[in-house]
Amino acid sequence: MKSPTSLLPIAIYGILTAPGVAAKCSAGLVNIVFNGPGDKIGPGSHPDSQLFSWFSKMPAAKNWITFNEHEYEKKIPMLGDNKDAVQEAIKMVTRANPPEFLLTFNEPDWDYKTGKTKLTPQAAAELIEPLLNATAKHTKFIAPVPAFQMSNWLPEFYEKCKCRDRFYAHSVHIYNHTIDDAKTAINTFHNKYNDKPLWITEIAPRQLNCDAPTSSSWASSTEFMNELFAWGQSIEWIEKIFWNSGNKIVTHCDTNVGASYLLDGNGNPTPLLAPFNNLTCSQT
Repeated sequence: MKSPTSLLPIAIYGILTAPGVAAKCSAGLVNIVFNGPGDKIGPGSHPDSQLFSWFSKMPAAKNWITFNEHEYEKKIPMLGDNKDAVQEAIKMVTRANPPEFLLTFNEPDWDYKTGKTKLTPQAAAELIEPLLNATAKHTKFIAPVPAFQMSNWLPEFYEKCKCRDRFYAHSVHIYNHTIDDAKTAINTFHNKYNDKPLWITEIAPRQLNCDAPTSSSWASSTEFMNELFAWGQSIEWIEKIFWNSGNKIVTHCDTNVGASYLLDGNGNPTPLLAPFNNLTCSQT
């Protein structure tokens, strides 16, 4: 059986992974997302310890995230969307050694199972109020990130909670077929929310279908990734970019991340891992 890297013609692979071609990044710019909730063991999910093992194969990345509040080395915790999660977050940010950052609600405007709003702006404002009123020692809160970034959910949330100034940075998810479209979407979002630094907490080149990636699609994703981080380095208001994803989704088709994963379903490198690791980014 051929190795994943053999999918790329040798000449193309050499060009795409050459250190001189890779983008250079400021400290903390390069980060990674892992798919599969680490708080449950079962098909398609992974314990945080396994995700950290995978993260160790990605020395270019400063931090990693997945969809739970658990803390692990180099992992940024994420707030859940219920009262118990808020209480746990309060304990986390008020203790003697709190995390530096806390991501708040992830895509509260859309429930992929029901096709309805997960949390209305009013419900989200009421739910997060105790956390925002807690005396956080050092933790910086990252604003909720909508599934539909230009919807009215976030402005309505800010209006209900009167809490916009409590967040350190805005957050956005971007999935476009081309890097030019992605840049346009990011700029459009920033033009509306330009009072804080921006974290791009999910981004990947959207695929047309769920066919197995070809040498062409791997090459296209690598070009997208290199140009994204080179561009991000040049934009002062982009603070962190989280590439989605570190691992392949094996339970279902998701064209958003179809040819962007760094490790396959068995934890083996894809043709994207080496180019990602050639992104030079300080770990300090």
